[in-house]
Amino acid sequence: MSGQLRWTGLLVGCLLIGTACSSASGASSTPPSSSAPTNDVTVSLNQWSVTPSGTPSAGPVTFTVANDGTMTHEFVVLKTVTPSESIPIGKFEGDEDRINEDTSGKNVGETGDMEAGTTKTLTLTLQPGHYVFLCNLPGHYMQGMHVDVTVG
Repeated sequence: MSGQLRWTGLLVGCLLIGTACSSASGASSTPPSSSAPTNDVTVSLNQWSVTPSGTPSAGPVTFTVANDGTMTHEFVVLKTVTPSESIPIGKFEGDEDRINEDTSGKNVGETGDMEAGTTKTLTLTLQPGHYVFLCNLPGHYMQGMHVDVTVG
């Protein structure tokens, strides 16, 4: 009887050591949940809003932009020191009711026109500072399609 007990104890010990080793090796290959942000930001365009999923950090940022609205929109990333509500609305590229992207800041990148229901991906390198994410189709900015974002 004591021989069986000894083998049982040995078997249990081996199983415990094997489980501990496999847990330790699994943990080292999985990054911790508090790892650096991936800088992937989803953006929803709708009537009349621009809604990012979060605030990106400085560096390369991949935006996945979905036009969830019922009409054409665009996504523009404008680096500016001016708060979005203080940017004057006037004429741009021959169209009324738009902000002048050339004088309001620096256009870092944009998707161009997006039909309703479409999604585009845009990768930009952002420096720390203030940005406005916006739609600058005629009348859209004045309807509220802009959001202030501070990149740290």
